Amino acid sequence: MDSEVHVWHSLTGPKESVLLSLASRFEAESYPRIRLRVEFHDPVAKEALVAMEAGHPPDVIIASADELAECLQRDAVVPLRSYVTDPTHGLSTAEQADLWPIALHATSVVSRTGQIYGLLLDCQATVMFYNTSWLKKLKISATPQSWEEFGTACTAAKDRKAGTAGCAFFPDGPVLVNWILGLGGSLVDAERQASALDSAEAITALSLLRNYAGEECLYCVSQPGANREDLSSQEVLFAFGSTHELAAYSAAIMNAKTQKPRFDWSVAPMPHLAGQSTVTVQGSLLSVLRTSPRQQLAAWMFLKWLLRPENDAQWALATGALPLRLSSRNLPEMQAYLEQNPQYAAACELLAHAQPEPLLPNWSQIRSLLADTAASICSGSAEPADALAAAQSAADRLAMQ
Repeated sequence: MDSEVHVWHSLTGPKESVLLSLASRFEAESYPRIRLRVEFHDPVAKEALVAMEAGHPPDVIIASADELAECLQRDAVVPLRSYVTDPTHGLSTAEQADLWPIALHATSVVSRTGQIYGLLLDCQATVMFYNTSWLKKLKISATPQSWEEFGTACTAAKDRKAGTAGCAFFPDGPVLVNWILGLGGSLVDAERQASALDSAEAITALSLLRNYAGEECLYCVSQPGANREDLSSQEVLFAFGSTHELAAYSAAIMNAKTQKPRFDWSVAPMPHLAGQSTVTVQGSLLSVLRTSPRQQLAAWMFLKWLLRPENDAQWALATGALPLRLSSRNLPEMQAYLEQNPQYAAACELLAHAQPEPLLPNWSQIRSLLADTAASICSGSAEPADALAAAQSAADRLAMQ
């Protein structure tokens, strides 16, 4: 198979470097007859669609979920299930079982048949960070599972004289999405395939936020990273955020003199309904665009190669992403990292509960509307139902652009 596969991306820094490194190894190691031409494009989806109209699209794009949704609307993306299950070029049953389900199904929410439109790359999960040592001092034997348990723990941590509280909350889109989905809600109107921000579960989530703030169990911060600083200085028991912050939390909690953490800490799923642990994930998606059968197969071979444990581990260790192959954890370099970073190991296990965020055009902007809504409720300037109705109106206007 003599082919040149064009890979377009908008990655920068270490992510771009490791992508280029992997691409070089792909060519040299196993597929000398498939050449890769890796190019930076931003915005990658819009430029890819323009190239498609001109008759020379890229073969692979690495894009965000909302960018991929734009391409799906134009029927530009190749469904991958037939490639995944192909007896010659696909993934064996054992290989599929060795992947966390989210790796193949991060895009399946757009199809009732569970079609695959992209493979997850750069997997990050929304989690609750917590001070294990402090929980033990409070004689709380387990991490809060429900929001009621969370509120009880926050109340126990609140001490005006000591200046401590339960949680420092930064209004963050992915956190709010996880909160709402964890209450059994949905952020998509399935009939319209459009956002639905003003659901009963969303109102419940932001009402809880308002109530916790009013009870001084939780306070809101306006600067990114301020919640991490407050947890590391032991002013709060909990904080919410993404696993891409794990290294920053580790550095903040580390005692510079002893090079040991100042207290024990870990990560867990955000509180949720009984028996329904919810861990939403974000990350770029690898997708194949419609070209020719020959080019599409060559593109798929690159995607399949990236899923090998050694490549999955290389990407994860270089970028801080969570590994998608279960067997990646058995590689010596990954085992050493997991041993040195038990919080990262705990985060990896949460992928058993992983689910994707909605795959909609403009989703990142819609998610920002949720964050702005939460900020207004934190400040006491808006009521949950009214603020969410306004956010939904703004989301509808986005959809019409």
